Amino acid sequence: MVLDELTVRRGTPSIVEPARATPRESKPLSDIDDQNCMRIYLVGIYAFRGHLSKQGSDPAAVVRSALAEALVHFYPLAGRLREEAGRKLVVDCAGQGVAFVEADANIAFSPKTNMDDLGDVRYPPFPRSEEFVYDDHVYMANLPPGLLLPEIIGQPLLYVQVTRFTCGGFIVGTRTCHCLTDGSGVAQFLKSVGELARGADSPSVPPVWSRDIFNAREPPCPFFPHPEFQEPAGGHDRLMSTPPHELARVEFSFGPEAIAALHSRAALGKKVSRFDLVAACLWRSRTAALGYAPGDEVRWI
Repeated sequence: MVLDELTVRRGTPSIVEPARATPRESKPLSDIDDQNCMRIYLVGIYAFRGHLSKQGSDPAAVVRSALAEALVHFYPLAGRLREEAGRKLVVDCAGQGVAFVEADANIAFSPKTNMDDLGDVRYPPFPRSEEFVYDDHVYMANLPPGLLLPEIIGQPLLYVQVTRFTCGGFIVGTRTCHCLTDGSGVAQFLKSVGELARGADSPSVPPVWSRDIFNAREPPCPFFPHPEFQEPAGGHDRLMSTPPHELARVEFSFGPEAIAALHSRAALGKKVSRFDLVAACLWRSRTAALGYAPGDEVRWI
């Protein structure tokens, strides 16, 4: 495989600020956004083939310029998180900027090869992904072995690396704070970067904040019971009493073959979504690993 010979040389990291002045304000996150499980960075890797019409154009410079323009519209991404009482998160928007680094790969594709020779990169795990994603995070201390959680307070909310290939192709690797956005939000932002790089005056779909609609009212007044947020009948979940040294963080990829294998185990004639398949698989594995007793009441959120 071409990637076996890969070497990536990174340049000096820098900060990309919005291209123009943006509002100076503080924007609270919702009660959903500041949960512990959201305090991570989402990783994305996007590969682009070279094109004859773009010869002589530096993809890193184009992405950097478009990124600065996009941050004018998506200015909270250029801010920094701070924590208030009750661990509530707020974005301080002051145009602080996002982390950016250029890189060059040593692979030269011949006329008989192209970006497709990187292998099947449509689904994770992306081979040699660490070469294409800039990681300069401060990690939390006193965590269980194998568990790495980035510090998000006061850190850039977006990290971008553009890796150039000598064939003219390039790869954009991103790390985006999950408290600010999900996969769909990242896709919308990157689509806007692409539109602005092609000369658009503004994104075709403008961003909307409106995080307040997800906040509980004060005082709370739910319309119906929410058992998913109530303490299980037997007390705390077994996970809470599991010693940290017995926990490990492991990433699993569910590609087409894995999904097909799970489909083959589903009830005949029953239509099951991929989400339900993966959730059921994780539920059974988690139940077995933690050793729940028959009849235990467990929460799955």
